[in-house]
Amino acid sequence: VSANEKMSVAVVGVNGRGVDHLGGFGKSKFTQVTHICDADEAVGQRRCDEFAANHGGQRPEYVKDIRKLLENKSIDIVSIATPNHWHALAAIWSVQAGKHVYVEKPVSHNVLEGRRVVEAARKYNRIVQT
Repeated sequence: VSANEKMSVAVVGVNGRGVDHLGGFGKSKFTQVTHICDADEAVGQRRCDEFAANHGGQRPEYVKDIRKLLENKSIDIVSIATPNHWHALAAIWSVQAGKHVYVEKPVSHNVLEGRRVVEAARKYNRIVQT
């Protein structure tokens, strides 16, 4: 992405900390929240509506399944605020799909999972931050 363009962000998991992710990425002049993903459709759709109400009508697209979300080539960054046991796998899938990642703590439940996230980030040359 050019330095003059906004990076497209998808926020995954919006029933808790993900709301803060929406607020942070929504305020940045460098990013645009284009997608919201949550396994609970009622929560996901509600957050899309709330985001639109607070950001000039710009309503992110709702996607229920992270696997479908990751097929979208237009997404640059995946912000992960799912339940803890999903953090490592969601991060690995995201970098495999060519996305940069911000993942809430804990990154993983054990050292091995954390190492796999680092290995994937290096292999696919993606930025992973927590």
